Amino acid sequence: MIKAIIFDWGGVIAPNPNGGWMNVLMEMLKISFEELQPHWDAAGYKDFSKGQITEEDFWTRFQGSFGKPLNIDTAKVWADGSALQPYPGFMEFIQSLHDAGLKTAVLSNTVKPLSTILRSSGLYSDFDAVILSDEVGIVKPNIGLYKDIVYRLGVSADECIYIDDLEKNLLPARTIGMSTILTDGNPDVTISKIKALI
Repeated sequence: MIKAIIFDWGGVIAPNPNGGWMNVLMEMLKISFEELQPHWDAAGYKDFSKGQITEEDFWTRFQGSFGKPLNIDTAKVWADGSALQPYPGFMEFIQSLHDAGLKTAVLSNTVKPLSTILRSSGLYSDFDAVILSDEVGIVKPNIGLYKDIVYRLGVSADECIYIDDLEKNLLPARTIGMSTILTDGNPDVTISKIKALI
């Protein structure tokens, strides 16, 4: 019997505007994804998403790799590409899960600029458990995160549904026995798939 629903945030609960951070930065710098990727990696995005470097460190490294001044408003990258506003009606749906006696949680890879805004806005406050990569220093698909969220919820893995928009992030959930849903960015379809499993 399903007792808990675990959500990724961006692409599941909230849309990634403008295609997300990398798309916003590509547009600002007028470069392709293939041109951007090496600098993004060299800047230490993985370290940033684990909370191991600061935003200032990230941009300093990025500019060093890029080899010239950025001359852009870097704060706008996070502001314009962050999943800040949930899909219409989605938080109400999550509340209906609570009302039906189900537990809910967020398990998300994120960075400090986004998690700070979402925490301060109260959007995480109604979930029974929240694990964010920048706060715990580990990123999905590390299986330890999935085991930890199950522990925090006080349920067994086979009593959980995990929803993500990336297939690679569903694999550890399946490995420990969760039911999974791969979303395609359509919240109505996601809700229908959840209802079918509960």
